[in-house]
Amino acid sequence: MAWVERFTCDVCGKLMGESENWWLAAQECAPSRDGTLTQPVLKLMPWDDLIGHSAESKHLCGAGCAHTFLDRWMAEFHAGVESCPGN
Repeated sequence: MAWVERFTCDVCGKLMGESENWWLAAQECAPSRDGTLTQPVLKLMPWDDLIGHSAESKHLCGAGCAHTFLDRWMAEFHAGVESCPGN
């Protein structure tokens, strides 16, 4: 029995094919200027198979979905939904 691996876009649900330019997004926490609090940081990177397997990675099928994801992430940050643990 063959094992098939499939990735879907976390924005639009499109299945990954061979010719698309996929991206990954991941949220991390960075220290603030005063060093006492942390703030969320969103990293956008070209597709990497190893990073794509991380549970924290968001799979994005192209620039349009990357823009949509960033827009949603920014809105959630301003609404107080996105934060770092302990904040």
